[in-house]
Amino acid sequence: MSPRYRCIVPLVLALIAFAAAPVSATRVVRINSTLTISERAPAFHGKVKSPNGACRGGRKVKLFRKESGPDKLLGSTHSKQNGSWLIPTDLHGSAAYYAKVTGRREGTAGTIFVCRGDRSRTVFVD
Repeated sequence: MSPRYRCIVPLVLALIAFAAAPVSATRVVRINSTLTISERAPAFHGKVKSPNGACRGGRKVKLFRKESGPDKLLGSTHSKQNGSWLIPTDLHGSAAYYAKVTGRREGTAGTIFVCRGDRSRTVFVD
């Protein structure tokens, strides 16, 4: 074998080995979530909704009051298995409120499921 081919053969073998190696690809599945809020008694409550049941329960929900400057965190909870949540709080005059549900990532066997976070509509309470 000529010296020229002796240099090329190891490169070709390395490329073949690289192409034949199994790829450990991780698949990411993103799942939408919708957060509802109700201003009716008992204030405040709502639901985490999602087409995937695993994205409804055990989600962290935070309640905020809109203020000039940073909004005030009034409390937090975790949603029940059916997605319902409740954060009891005292109302001090009229104000605007909203809730946020944080995102969550869980992975199994090469697939990562991402439950997306959401922000509820803003409700005004007199």
